[in-house]
Amino acid sequence: MVPEINLLPKIERKQSSNLVIILGIVIIVAMILFLSMQLFSLKKDINALTLEETQVVAERDVLAAQVSTPNTEEQGSLSSSVAFVESVSYPVSPLIDEVHGLLVENTYLRDYQFQETAVDVVADFETMNDLSIFVEKLLNSVYFIDVQVQEISSFEPSVGTDETSDTSETNFDVQSRYSTTISLIIDQAYLSAGGARNE
Repeated sequence: MVPEINLLPKIERKQSSNLVIILGIVIIVAMILFLSMQLFSLKKDINALTLEETQVVAERDVLAAQVSTPNTEEQGSLSSSVAFVESVSYPVSPLIDEVHGLLVENTYLRDYQFQETAVDVVADFETMNDLSIFVEKLLNSVYFIDVQVQEISSFEPSVGTDETSDTSETNFDVQSRYSTTISLIIDQAYLSAGGARNE
């Protein structure tokens, strides 16, 4: 029988086991430090969220109180609402009839925009002379205090759909037209008195 001989010194075994223990302690300490840092950061977040929650709850209570109390000052009565609407409303038919009656031949009315004290009119004219005649007629109208030409732009009228025509060529037979936006300031006193009906 062969005797069992251990040639490894006993001291080296103790060093390797000590190394494992030290490494284990370092890992445990690192985990404890990591967990403690996480705990402190979570406590900070919890405090911030708690503070934010109290602010939101306070805002909610204020808004709930505002909604629950009736705001009678801003609502007004039905009669005051009707009086306001009647004060800013005016008949539009006489204005439309007046503008149509003053149109120059071959002038096309495109749009009306009624405002509180004015009417914005968009119209297309064949020439600038037609535009000036129309503005002069509007200035002489009893329905309007002032006439303001807001914008003038030129455009070429679309001639039928000709597939053989080249769009890059200049057509000297077509004359540019003028699209104009005019603001007409209404004479409220004359219009509210009934306008031409009382004449």
